[in-house]
Amino acid sequence: MRIGQLIAGRYRLEERIGSGGNGVVWRATDEELGRVIAVKRALSGGAERAAERIALLRREARILARVNHPNVVTLFDLVADGGEWWLAMEYVPASSLAGQGTLPPGRVAGIGVQLARALQAVHAAGVLHRDVKPANVFLVDDQHAKLGDFGISRVVEGDMTLTDTGRILGTPGFIAPEVAGGEDPSEASDVFSLGATLFAAVEGTTPCGPPGNPLLLLRRAAQGDIARSRRGGALAPVLSVLLNVDPAKRPTAAQAEQMLQDVAVAPAADGDTDGPRRGSRRRIAVAAGTIVIALAVSGWLLAAVLPGAPPAPARDLARPRPVPAVGDPRTADPCALTDPAALARFGEARQETHFGNFNRCDVIVRADGDSEVDVKVELYGESAPEGVLEKAGALGIVRQPADGSTCGRSVHLPDRHRVQIDARQTGDGEADLCAIAEAATTSAVAVLSRGEIPRRRTPAEPASLINVDACALLGPGALARFPGVDPLRSEAGFAGWWCRWHSTASRSSLLVRFDRNQPLTSADGRPIRLGDRAAFVESEGYGEETCQVQVVHRPTTDSRGEPVAELLLVVVSGPGSAARRCELATDLARPAAAGLPPPPAGSVTGPERGGPSPSAG
Repeated sequence: MRIGQLIAGRYRLEERIGSGGNGVVWRATDEELGRVIAVKRALSGGAERAAERIALLRREARILARVNHPNVVTLFDLVADGGEWWLAMEYVPASSLAGQGTLPPGRVAGIGVQLARALQAVHAAGVLHRDVKPANVFLVDDQHAKLGDFGISRVVEGDMTLTDTGRILGTPGFIAPEVAGGEDPSEASDVFSLGATLFAAVEGTTPCGPPGNPLLLLRRAAQGDIARSRRGGALAPVLSVLLNVDPAKRPTAAQAEQMLQDVAVAPAADGDTDGPRRGSRRRIAVAAGTIVIALAVSGWLLAAVLPGAPPAPARDLARPRPVPAVGDPRTADPCALTDPAALARFGEARQETHFGNFNRCDVIVRADGDSEVDVKVELYGESAPEGVLEKAGALGIVRQPADGSTCGRSVHLPDRHRVQIDARQTGDGEADLCAIAEAATTSAVAVLSRGEIPRRRTPAEPASLINVDACALLGPGALARFPGVDPLRSEAGFAGWWCRWHSTASRSSLLVRFDRNQPLTSADGRPIRLGDRAAFVESEGYGEETCQVQVVHRPTTDSRGEPVAELLLVVVSGPGSAARRCELATDLARPAAAGLPPPPAGSVTGPERGGPSPSAG
C-alpha cells in the first residue's frame, strides 16, 4: 500500500492514519463522490479459511451499514481489490479519548451517555462491538463522541459454523471478566468495556491495572479483580455497576445511558473549559494495540455478535427509561436485591430468607476460621438521606462509615423508599466490612437500575403475618391503657409491618412489629399464654429500658426447610420500673394477639418441647 494507490478504482489513499482491529486505516478520497473518507484493509484473500471469512465479513458489513446513528462511525461500503477486502467508512477528523488525558467525572459521564446510545444502536442491529476502549472513541470538537473501529465485530446469523480453534480479540484491561475467562461475548460484555473506558478516562488507567503485562490484565479480569474508582465522585457508583463482575447484574446500554445522564454536567459546570484539568495531562494508560489471545474457543478474527439476531430495524431509542421503584410493598422481594455470588470472594456466602421482618433478607458470609458477617438488606418507607448523597443514575447512595462492628450503605429510590444494606461482624475475625457492604450495594443497585424491584417468587400464605397491618391490631380502647398516646397518631413502617406510637406525657413509646426467628424457648423470656397462643416476656429484650413480649403466631419453614416461627412483637420503651413496663407490654400484647388471623389448623404455638409449661396470662 502506498500514497496515491487507488482502491477498487474509486478510493485513493492519501495518508495512513492508524490501525485498528486486524487492519490498517487510511484517509482517502472517494473520487466518485468527491468526499474524504476512511478506508480500512479488513481481510486478505489469502488468509486461512478465506471463503468463510469473506462471507462473514459481507454479512457484517450489510448489518453495520444499516446503523445510522450520530454517535457511531458510519460504514459506507465494502469492496474487493487485488484479493484484499476494504471497508469504506466515515472519516472523523478528531482525536481519540485515549489522547485526552484524565478528565473530570461530569464530562466523562457526558461522553458515556453518547457511547451508551451508540451501543444501543449497534445492539439493536444485532452487532456486538467487542473492543470498546478509549482509542476507539473519537471526540469531535472535544464534545461529540463517536464509537468506531468495528473491525473485530461480526455477524453469526445463518447456518455457517466455524469449528477451528478461535482467538479472542480485545484490549486487555477493557475485556469483560467472563470473556477473559473464555465465555462468549454479549451485550453485557460491551457494557463492561464501556465502564472500563470511562474508568480509564477518569483514573488514567484501566480497572484491571496499568498496562505492561497483557496476560496479567487478562488474569485479573478473569478473577474479577476490578478496581474501584477513587476520583470518579458522583460517577464512581455508576462505574461500579457497569463494571460488575457478574454480567447478569450489569445494566443494559439503555439503563447505563439513564444512569450516566443523571451524573453528566456541562463541561463549564465541571470547571473544564480548556480540556483536561491542568496538572492531569498523563495519557490514559492503555495497551498500544489489540492483543490476540488463543483460547481455543469458537470464532475467528472477527468477534461474535448476538446469536440468531435477525436483521431487525433499529429500536426506538426514545422509549421510556426504567425508573427504580418498590411497587407494591407487600410483594416486593428484598432477596432479589441480594446476590451471594457477588460476595463469594469474601468467603462462603449463603442467602437467609427468613430472618427478621418481611422487609428483610440476609446473606451470611463465612471466611476461614471463625469470621462470620451478616449482610442485611432491608426495605424502608419514605426516608430522607442522612449523610453525603452520591448519585448513581436515578438512585442516591449514602456511604456510612464503619461504626464498630458494622458498615452500612443506604440506597435512596426516586419514589422516596430506601434500601438499607449493613455488613455486621457476627463472629470472630476482622473482615473488610465496608468492602463487603460496597459489593452488596453494587449488586442491589444493578437490580434497582432495571426498574421495579422483582416480586416475591411465591405468593404469601393466607395465614401469614405478611398480610396483616400492624397499626390495626390495637384499637383506641387498647391504646387508652398507654398514658399519653394519641391513637390517631401512629408511625407506620414499610408495608404496615410495624407501627409505633409515642407518648405525649413522657419519652415512652409503644412498638408493634412482626418478626421471623427460630422457634422460641424459655431462654427467650418468661413463657405465658395469651388466649390460645404462646408468648414470651423479656425485660430489656429490645434494648435498655424496654420490655418485649413475643407472641408466636404460626410455625413455618425457611428456604432450606429449617423450622422458623412468625412472631408478633409488642415492645414498651421508656423510663420507670421494669415490672411496670412488662405489665403494660403484656396488657397490650393480649388484644394485639387477639386481632391476629387464626393460625393454621393443627399448628403448635407453644414453647419448645422440654421447656417449662406456660403460666397463666
